[in-house]
Amino acid sequence: MNDATLHTVVRRSEPELTSVTADVCVVGAGMSGTTAAIMLARRGRKVMLVDACPWIGGQAIGVPIGTIGGLFSCGDDPYLLTPIFARELLEGLREADAYYLQRSRRARTINVVYDDVVLMRLFERMARQAGVQFLLGGVASAAEVEGRRLRSVRVDTRFGPCEVRADAFVDASGDAALTWVAGLACRTATFPIYGTQMCILEGVEYGDASRAREIGYEAERLFREKGPQYGLTRHEGVIFPLPSRGMAVLNVTHVATPLDPLQFWEEAGVGREEAERAVALLQTEYPEVFGRSHVRSMGHPGIRQTRSIVGAYMLTVDDVTEGRQYPDAIARVAWPIELHDTAAGFRWERFPDGHLHYIPLRSLIHAEADNLIAAGRCIDADPYALSSIRVMGPCIAMAVAAAETVDLFLDGVPSLHEVDAALVQERIRPNLEGTTYWPPRDEVPGGDPNEHR
Repeated sequence: MNDATLHTVVRRSEPELTSVTADVCVVGAGMSGTTAAIMLARRGRKVMLVDACPWIGGQAIGVPIGTIGGLFSCGDDPYLLTPIFARELLEGLREADAYYLQRSRRARTINVVYDDVVLMRLFERMARQAGVQFLLGGVASAAEVEGRRLRSVRVDTRFGPCEVRADAFVDASGDAALTWVAGLACRTATFPIYGTQMCILEGVEYGDASRAREIGYEAERLFREKGPQYGLTRHEGVIFPLPSRGMAVLNVTHVATPLDPLQFWEEAGVGREEAERAVALLQTEYPEVFGRSHVRSMGHPGIRQTRSIVGAYMLTVDDVTEGRQYPDAIARVAWPIELHDTAAGFRWERFPDGHLHYIPLRSLIHAEADNLIAAGRCIDADPYALSSIRVMGPCIAMAVAAAETVDLFLDGVPSLHEVDAALVQERIRPNLEGTTYWPPRDEVPGGDPNEHR
């Protein structure tokens, strides 16, 4: 018999508030937030990384998106636009044989298809080695603001509330959640922007990795031609192969992603039902490849755009299409305008080969605050401009720049607005200039060379 003693406990008062301090509090542990947290911790800063999910990596893991877009330039000979930090991630995926370089016909660039579990563990090791502290499974519910400075954020967890006090804050929440609870100005689009219920299949029978490109094209043809028969709303789906794992990532649905807490999960259920129909299509219409496949994961709906901050400068679609340069540029981007504004399809405007556009530091810093900076899809940009810079490659670049800006600010600069952009640019020079090829040209995987270059 188990003779362990049991204690009866009853909550008769408000739960005790746990208070912690840090140099920097990063809210949102997605691609941007995790990158910023690691970079700042490596600079010797005490960093608290907060996220509502019980893992780090955000949508890259929990959706999971399955592919990293926007890392490479466009054209016949794509090069890495964001070698700082991104190259480290790519090397980690490469060592684990957990990636595939897919040449995008539509964007004339390279997408990186990855194993989500491997990426999650890579993030965790990098963050722990850097000394990042985690506060996961907690939602930012309130913030203390004094003048133009955030002083603390309240995080509600299943174990009780926690107060994080910090000298600087990074809003990498995607939804500008920290900015919102702090009572600072945000922007939202006046029209719907759809997300996607992603789906990862395993047990895909490629036969040989060299067939992956052909198989992906055939699957996409089937979605176009037979999707309506299976009840698919979106007319043009995309499939990303990962032959080394016998996996495929399906991006074939459109899901509304409202900010209403009840409606969001109602829409999520609709999205998962449609994703199941997409899987049935492949199993039925392409049995020699997908007949034995099954769903490995179907996580949270992938969110493209919701709220963004009101920054010192709003990036516009004209800035993007014209490739305007700025004295405070902190990232270069080649990804097309990709606006998912209808249930059936999306706007896709590819730029000429060699085109680059830039993100100014001013778009990351909130106009009304001295110690709040954003990174990722909640920076200040109009919906068309944001549709080009919200993919993971630029999100990494923004996070790297945000981290360096905060580090300089913590050295005694009165406001993030007063940080010398030239000093930030000097630290991130490889992300703004040069042509870094990855992998090296003599190490490009076998198969069709046009698949990779």
